[in-house]
Amino acid sequence: MTNKPIDLSTNSIKVKLLNNLAQELLTPLTSVLGMASVLSQEIYGPLTSKQKEYIDVIQDSSRSLRSLVEEILGLAELEDSGFAVKRTAIDIETLCQQVVTTLSQVASRREQEINLSAGPGPRIWLLDKDKVQQMLHHLIFSVIQSAGGGSVIRVHIARKEDGINFGVWVFHPWLGESLPHAKLYSDYLLKGSGNNGSPSNSEGRETGIEPPKPAQSSQRLTLSFSELAALVAENAADTAPVLAGYGGRERLGLLLCCQLAEIQGGQLSIQGSPESGYRYSISLPGTNATELLEG
Repeated sequence: MTNKPIDLSTNSIKVKLLNNLAQELLTPLTSVLGMASVLSQEIYGPLTSKQKEYIDVIQDSSRSLRSLVEEILGLAELEDSGFAVKRTAIDIETLCQQVVTTLSQVASRREQEINLSAGPGPRIWLLDKDKVQQMLHHLIFSVIQSAGGGSVIRVHIARKEDGINFGVWVFHPWLGESLPHAKLYSDYLLKGSGNNGSPSNSEGRETGIEPPKPAQSSQRLTLSFSELAALVAENAADTAPVLAGYGGRERLGLLLCCQLAEIQGGQLSIQGSPESGYRYSISLPGTNATELLEG
């Protein structure tokens, strides 16, 4: 019997190795944070103002590294679960609060805040906890990175009969409520077909995605993010807006969020109008588990 060589180029092996390396990074990071905390408490003697400043930098940088390592570990868990959806009873408000708490330090470093609100309705739902958590993490992180200082990142939970809706947008005291770069989307997508580099009807037939219809008086836009990515990709770089206007990591995070939503039977979309502003909206099918647990 001939043993076949292991293909070390497969993504699964790379992801598992990356997962192991990330786990090994946590031990020295924990030690650095612990020692820095001891020094900051001046247990072994007083510190100068400059030494305190350096220790604060060490602690802040170590927390940022630990957050990145934990993010890598979370992605590795998603790789293991693949496209399988494992629904369990979760408290949706608590889960969202955990994501917001994790990202609050990231927002604070950019002089931003994150505000979580929830509409009326049951708290316990049957959803895939890991996928929902990762999906919200990457969406909110992308918005944080694109928003300016002084912004408030708003996250809202709306319970529906057939599932959950999450809204994410930005409030700025000077610019009002909307999304960074959303005006870029609306100007590009609502021009109508065949003009100024807009997608033509023939292009829509070739790609299987119909171009957006010409703007109505209200110019309200509702567009699946996966459709937006495909439309932008089909057009020349000099006529189409850069996807989301973000850097590479933020774009990939948004695309991952879109994929995770679709795996669960939901959708990530951009909704709004120039008058009311724009927001990201995630709709997920789900079952209210409160009655099931009480029964």
